[in-house]
Amino acid sequence: MRKTFLRLVLATAAVAMVAFSACKGKDESIQKALTEKVTAASATAADLSATVKDGVVTINGQFKDDAAKAAFESSVKSLDGVKSVVDNSTVAAPPPPPAPVEVATTDALTKGATDAIKDFPGVKAEVKDSIIFLSGEIKRSSLKNLMQPLSSLHAKKIDRTNLIIK
Repeated sequence: MRKTFLRLVLATAAVAMVAFSACKGKDESIQKALTEKVTAASATAADLSATVKDGVVTINGQFKDDAAKAAFESSVKSLDGVKSVVDNSTVAAPPPPPAPVEVATTDALTKGATDAIKDFPGVKAEVKDSIIFLSGEIKRSSLKNLMQPLSSLHAKKIDRTNLIIK
């Protein structure tokens, strides 16, 4: 009985060693394929790595978009011998939106407003956000002569709240 038990233990150990060595060989073959896939995916990922242990693949790194990440994970799952995939990778944040384009109309508007008020010594003009702000004093009879050239500048608005009309 003791011999039978000893044979059973030895047989079990031998089977376990064969099974573990088969896993190790399988992992080595998977790792080789993974290395090729990581190299191929380097254009769509940063710091990409993939390791395998007992048929379980772990992915680390950062992909430039969701599509690249999904494609890589799918290709890894399709490898022969891969039991499952642990995906620890991330997707890079999208770039910030471009800064709004400012049209340099303020300079032209400021020059035009300055030119328009030069014949009206009591009037001042300030341009801010494409709005002309008038201040000072003007005779009612001269107002039309001031407003015509200012209107032709196509400002968003001409603000006369601080302009005193006599």
